[in-house]
Amino acid sequence: MSYLVIARKYRPQQFADIIAQEHITQTLQNAVRTGRIAHGYIFSGSRGVGKTTAARILAKALNCETILTDEKQKALAEPCGHCESCRSFDEGTSLNISEFDAASNNGVDDVRQLRENVRYGPQKGKYKVYIIDEFHMLSTAAFNAGLKTLEEPPPHAVFIFATTELHKVPATISSRCQRFTFKRISAADIAKTLRGICAKEIITIDDDSLNLIARKADGAMRDAQSLLDQVISFSLEDSGATQAITYARTSELLNAIDDEHFFTVSESIAKKDTRRMIELAQTIYENGYDASYFLQSLVEHFRNFLIVKNIKSTKLIAASEVSKQRYENGAEDFTPELLMTFIDVVSLAEKELKNFREPQLKFELTLLKLIHTASLGTADERLATLEASVQRLSDEVKKKASLVKM
Repeated sequence: MSYLVIARKYRPQQFADIIAQEHITQTLQNAVRTGRIAHGYIFSGSRGVGKTTAARILAKALNCETILTDEKQKALAEPCGHCESCRSFDEGTSLNISEFDAASNNGVDDVRQLRENVRYGPQKGKYKVYIIDEFHMLSTAAFNAGLKTLEEPPPHAVFIFATTELHKVPATISSRCQRFTFKRISAADIAKTLRGICAKEIITIDDDSLNLIARKADGAMRDAQSLLDQVISFSLEDSGATQAITYARTSELLNAIDDEHFFTVSESIAKKDTRRMIELAQTIYENGYDASYFLQSLVEHFRNFLIVKNIKSTKLIAASEVSKQRYENGAEDFTPELLMTFIDVVSLAEKELKNFREPQLKFELTLLKLIHTASLGTADERLATLEASVQRLSDEVKKKASLVKM
């Protein structure tokens, strides 16, 4: 039997298994429970957050024979996974649930064929469900061809459209559907899910590695599961067993920059240590790290300090407990205004880096500029220094004037 990747093996089979989208799953379950089924749904959101998965579960639930006949299952509003309808969908033989990829079937002829198929009712079950992925990639003519069908569909037809770019869907289409926006999944929720998967797979992995994978996934569960698969493969021994996965091995594979480097930046700023800052810049280049990615991550580093300064808590920071403590301690070295200035300096440098003739020099200058910016202080501090200097000069002039009169 061929290997099944984690993202497919642990794909949710029920609404309850979908992570961080309770505002959507509860609404869909209530619709199934009460029979208030719309003829069109649009699921939008970034990649890997569960749009197509939720569409498939909804399609299964609408035709689940157990839900139609068993009051207890109907109250749960979850597909049973055991009836003929659920099994046929899982096996890919269901005639009542059809999936289309609009990225490769985006012409008028494709929509016309779909429109012809919609006319025929389901062989078994109550609904014919059409799941159209990457819906925004349909051509303008294709959208217009399907408009009439979507406006007045037969009672047995349900359309579920999934898209990562809702703004590209014409208002004439989206206004005729119920729209659901899927949230990005928090790093904490991703790490918790990955920890459960590792427990089932009997994989030993430390929390720092899970947190790193979760942050690297950038809110996408599918990306996180694919990264975990990659890390596990990297840790396989010759015997086929998986050795304990450590943060060092995970960061090595993912080419992730250790958090220690970012704290080196903030500590060098606080101590005005230009030598240490230049040595860090050299280390980044010698190890082949992407300077642009480093600057992007540095913005997040300063953002974490800013969060601590504003809410006096680390609960919104995706980091290990040790790092959270360091953020709390290091935040005392900076003011919110100075941190926002740092973010502006780094963000601008990241945009200019790719067009700079000598990117390494630009990178070094950016890090040194942070120390220089901190030395100048905030605008209020510079104004106070200027006012003090003016006052001092004024006092000296008055003193000299009084001596002349004497």
